[in-house]
Amino acid sequence: MQTWSITLHGPAGVISTVDTGESQFVIGTETASDVFTVHGEGVTERHAWVWISEAGLQVEDLGGGTLVNGYTITERAQLEYPASVQVGELTLVIAVKAAESAAVSPTPSSLDITIPQRAVTKSKASMDVTIPQRTPTRGNVQKAASTGTPSAQSSSADEASTHCKYTLVREIARGGMGQIYFGEDPQLKRNVAVKVSSVSEAGEDPRFSKEAEVLAQLAHPNIVPIHNIGVDSQSRPFYSMKLVKGRTLQAVLNLIRDGDATATKEYPRATLLTIFRKVCDAMMFAHSKGILHRDLKPENIMVGEYGEVLVMDWGLAKVLGEREEQSSSVSRVNDTGDYGMTMEGEVMGTPQYMSPEQAMGMVAELDARSDIYSLGGILYAILTLRPPIDGTTLEEVLTKVKNGSISSMVTKRGGKGAVTVGAPTAMGAEVPEALQAVTLKAMATDRNKRYASVELFAGDIERYQNGFATNAEEAGTLKRIKLWVGRNKVLTGAAAVLVFVVVGFTMRILQKGREAREALQNLRDTAPTFAMRAKDALHDGQFEDALSAVTFAANIQPESADYHALRGNVLQVLLRWPEAVAEYRSALRLSKDEEVLKNLTLTERLLVLLKAEGDLKARSVLFESLNSQGRQYEAMVIGRELGGFWKDKKGGQTEDLSVVPELVRRLEEKLLPVPGTQVLMSKTEFTVGEWKLYCRAAGLPEWQQPGSWRQAVPDFIQTDDHPLVFVSWKQAKRFCAWLSLKTGNEWRMPTDAEWEAATGDSEYVWGDYYPPKWDDGNYAVAPDGSTDPAKVGVDGIFGTAPVGSFKPNALGFYDLGGNVFEWIWEEDMQRKGPTVRGGGWNHGREFCLARTKTGSGGKWGNGGAIGGSLITVAPEDHNDASRGFRVVRTVGM
Repeated sequence: MQTWSITLHGPAGVISTVDTGESQFVIGTETASDVFTVHGEGVTERHAWVWISEAGLQVEDLGGGTLVNGYTITERAQLEYPASVQVGELTLVIAVKAAESAAVSPTPSSLDITIPQRAVTKSKASMDVTIPQRTPTRGNVQKAASTGTPSAQSSSADEASTHCKYTLVREIARGGMGQIYFGEDPQLKRNVAVKVSSVSEAGEDPRFSKEAEVLAQLAHPNIVPIHNIGVDSQSRPFYSMKLVKGRTLQAVLNLIRDGDATATKEYPRATLLTIFRKVCDAMMFAHSKGILHRDLKPENIMVGEYGEVLVMDWGLAKVLGEREEQSSSVSRVNDTGDYGMTMEGEVMGTPQYMSPEQAMGMVAELDARSDIYSLGGILYAILTLRPPIDGTTLEEVLTKVKNGSISSMVTKRGGKGAVTVGAPTAMGAEVPEALQAVTLKAMATDRNKRYASVELFAGDIERYQNGFATNAEEAGTLKRIKLWVGRNKVLTGAAAVLVFVVVGFTMRILQKGREAREALQNLRDTAPTFAMRAKDALHDGQFEDALSAVTFAANIQPESADYHALRGNVLQVLLRWPEAVAEYRSALRLSKDEEVLKNLTLTERLLVLLKAEGDLKARSVLFESLNSQGRQYEAMVIGRELGGFWKDKKGGQTEDLSVVPELVRRLEEKLLPVPGTQVLMSKTEFTVGEWKLYCRAAGLPEWQQPGSWRQAVPDFIQTDDHPLVFVSWKQAKRFCAWLSLKTGNEWRMPTDAEWEAATGDSEYVWGDYYPPKWDDGNYAVAPDGSTDPAKVGVDGIFGTAPVGSFKPNALGFYDLGGNVFEWIWEEDMQRKGPTVRGGGWNHGREFCLARTKTGSGGKWGNGGAIGGSLITVAPEDHNDASRGFRVVRTVGM
């Protein structure tokens, strides 16, 4: 008979554990025969209804507010085991008491039940936890058909049964205590992350089990929810959790430090501080449950693509008041040479972010202030793009931690080599004194001098973001005046602010002379900060806020042509064109700038059009001009306001130019530099979704899946994330010419030399070995290196895969080999004709090489270069399901 265990957790830890058979009951404080009676803050008399059965767990809220696996439920929820049910401050963890195990092939692993997540990587590259659209069933069926092997036999190693099992597709992270796998749940048709212990003994790993137990108690939006826990056929404990698509905070900081334009734009300091506050929210909740993390660092924070922020890896967590458990296979810290990695033993944690008391091994004396120190280290990394402690040996790092030898925050941002004071930086400015004070208070060597709670720490960050003085700094009268001005700039208006400042400083000049002049200069030095705030507001479409900020900057530094030009741009998109003309003229009196002159001429033309042809015509011209200047985010706001105005007939088709900014934004976000060239290249192939936007904007017929191919292969469906196929060289060239005209920048396909430069130095596009692994690319290469006649290959996909489904190369580009052939730009069409590179999903070894080889022509060529991955074809040829392209944008000489 099946039994289940119910473990009741309170703020201080486990309260009780009971076993039960199949049953129904109500959780609440009422004493009744049908009530599982509990007592705790926030628990009502009849709080929630629970039904435990072999068919699954069902939970229904009865009005008290119930969370299941961290999510609030509004109707009856059907769940799998184990699961957590939170009522008030209490949590019930319900798990199968005796789970059956199944003997399965160890490669890939097939697991009985699970829990979630960790995001550990030693690489500086972004660890994108993306989900490739694998089709193992279709692939195995195709492969079985080609080999004569029954599909039922071929699926045993690659697929889990649909009864509480997962298939481990690939490893996505590894740490000292376990591995994280991308897993597939065939029963619920979802993807999960599966963590498997690497230090278990006979199916037991106390610390691993503790991590799962801790996660079950932490039902919070900024902590990944656990799904299941179990032991696999190799006696390895594991648990499954939510799979998050995104990258670690460390990966984000690495990209900013290395000058990635997209990351720098997407994650300004204000956004990073907001991410940090969400981390603080998670830790406030954990500390309220009596749980310490003990390994907080940027690498253990996941930033999702939709703004999620999740604290990861609770493997070293400690429940206050409980005896410390430790795996017997780990005895002391070893020097790995990587001081950003987690270490365990007598000293537990990550050396560069652990508190001094952790470094001294004072395990019994750790409290919330130890995590606060590590949070301070994360804030340090956000502000400086480097860890707070540096050193060449483990002993040196630990000594500096114990002595409080934190690296200086006065230097400009930069993470590589010597940092020069006053040098240009990745994010624009030195660390503000207020944030220096907050960071150093959190990282005080004497823990009694740190913030007493995470709430107080986060409160100082909130004060800084809202323009108030922090508790950590010694803010004088002048500082508080400047902060008041910043907070009230919209209410008082630029003129009132200026009068206030001038009057205030006039009085001080009369009283203190030189001291007041120095104070005035300090105020003038804040102008770049307000200008930066204006640019950020423009990017976000907050035009009024942008005007307030740039007006203040221009008023306190009226001799700056840049501030007047920026104010002109803001007034231009606010449609306050007479004022914009005056600002542009002020800027030109101070500095002759071609862009300013162009905008002055444009704005004067807009005023003429406004009178002659009306508001819509004038705004349409502004919209096109903003696009041609690369001001797509401003154009998007104007385009939305124009509504259906753009949907005009041209040549029998309807144009919708309002989608041009969105298309350009998508393309520009994917651009990466190509070493040794003057171009930025898209890191992925051009997608179906991007082509649909182009068709709307250019008034072309709506894109449809090619009918002949759809009839031949019904399962080969292209979503918006799939690469565009069946496209000719002429069609791709026509698109590039259209985009260049609309944006004022040169867009085209890459040349052969540029394409090869993007592949790096390896023999094949994935490296110097053959055959490729399953995640190296989408080829029809069989495990033995031959071409798979079923066109499936080791990747298990028949047809194209969504762009970015496989790992990128060392330069960050995806699918330069496989997936689809890519058209190459050739100006001398008479001499050579267009070529394609990279091979497609239905090609084998001859198209895997990264370098061109000379051949005899054969069926592909005109006697020119063939072999490798380059072939010459007719420019109008688009009757091929493996032919697409990617774009480049030139950046000048």
